[in-house]
Amino acid sequence: MSWKAAAQEKVNTCLRPLRIQIVKGRSTDPAVQSYIPARKTIAAARRQGLSVGEYIDQRFAEPGTTQGTVDAMIKIAALPSVEHVVEIGPGTGRYSEKVIEALRPAVYEMYETATDWLPHLAKLPNVIVQPCDGHTLASTESMSVDIVHAQKVFVYLPFDAFVGYLQEMARVVRPGGVVAFDVVTEACLEDSVIEAWVNNGTIYRPVPQAWVVNYLSHHGLELVGSHTAVLVDGLTELLVFQRTN
Repeated sequence: MSWKAAAQEKVNTCLRPLRIQIVKGRSTDPAVQSYIPARKTIAAARRQGLSVGEYIDQRFAEPGTTQGTVDAMIKIAALPSVEHVVEIGPGTGRYSEKVIEALRPAVYEMYETATDWLPHLAKLPNVIVQPCDGHTLASTESMSVDIVHAQKVFVYLPFDAFVGYLQEMARVVRPGGVVAFDVVTEACLEDSVIEAWVNNGTIYRPVPQAWVVNYLSHHGLELVGSHTAVLVDGLTELLVFQRTN
């Protein structure tokens, strides 16, 4: 391997969690292939007469998946009112649109590393796009948020980044507020899923639900419910926590 190739490999190892890669031609890394470019995706949705969220559900998931997940999160959270929401990794904004439509928060902060999606996201009502370093919620005040959530993000993050975001979510949520995110837990690991991952490779990083629940209990968060949703090539479990102190 040449020194240029070795240097490129090291850089790409660092960039991989952000779904970005330096390549000649098309990437062969499955984590990078999962990235959905904004311009082409928005244009494809328009050609089909669909919203971006509807197009993503049809193309990469199942129709109704996004709405079902948001409905489940809101039902489990059962907050009387919501003024301030934070979302980690909104990507295409398909979950953001549904949450905003249902809860109509006065402030909706977003932390997103895919800069080509930021103009689209910034058009949503009451959105504040915050600087995103891929690890923290540095621009959000402690104990200020009613709901902080992440959808289809933690399923592939490296463990250190995942834990860092858990700590940050616990920091920013107010007493009585809600933390929600989905992960691939042991409940999602059906034999057929594991066989497909072994044969084809996977970018997903399973974590034990019991460990997540125990870890967040040390940060004042109690599990109040869960919901299973479709993930590309598998399943994911939405976990909903409430801050108890």
